[in-house]
Formats: sequence, structure tokens, C-alpha cells
Amino acid sequence: MKKLAALLLMSVLGSVQLVTAHEDHEHAYITESAALVVAQKALIQLTEKDAGLGFGKLPANWAEVPAKNVKLHKNGDGYYIVAATNDAEGKTLYVLLSSEDGAVYDANFTGEFQKLK
Repeated sequence: MKKLAALLLMSVLGSVQLVTAHEDHEHAYITESAALVVAQKALIQLTEKDAGLGFGKLPANWAEVPAKNVKLHKNGDGYYIVAATNDAEGKTLYVLLSSEDGAVYDANFTGEFQKLK
């Protein structure tokens, strides 16, 4: 019985510590304009290497897509979808990225991402 009480007390104290550890923690979200910059940098990286996203390495002219052709397509809960239009190719690439830290999750030519809410 004493061991059970000790285990219970330790689990309660452990959970209180986790809760208080996040009380004053704030998330720094990136702005919409920062998301556009991240997406444009992702275009450059996708011209240098096949990221395994199903479309292979992008042609070199994607690295030259002007900033005016990179626009916010959607601002969702925890994510941005940025549309980058390549006039030379006549295509738009959609880049899915985190609104919390700017991490690029995916990219495609449809703008539809199956795992989003």
C-alpha cells in the first residue's frame, strides 16, 4: 500500500511539474510575410534537389520566380499554404509550412493537402 501511495504521489508531482513548465512558455509564430520568404527559399532548394515529394527536382527557372508571384493561398490553424506561380512554366506550386516555426511540410501543384483539418 505504501508503494502504491508513493507511486501515486510521484505521478501527481510529475504532472504538476509538466504543467508549470509550460505556463509561461509562449510560441513565436511566423508572420505571413515571413511565410512568403520561406516558401521562396523552398523553391530554390527544390531546384537543387529532389525532396521526394512526387514531382522530382524542379527546373532551374523556379529559383527565379519573382516575389510578386509568391502569395498566401491559405492561412489555416497552425499552417500556411503559399502559392508560387512560375509564369515561364504556366504552373503554380503550393508550399505547406508551419505557422509556428516556418518548417516546410510538403509541396504540390494542386494546393490540396490530405492530412490537413
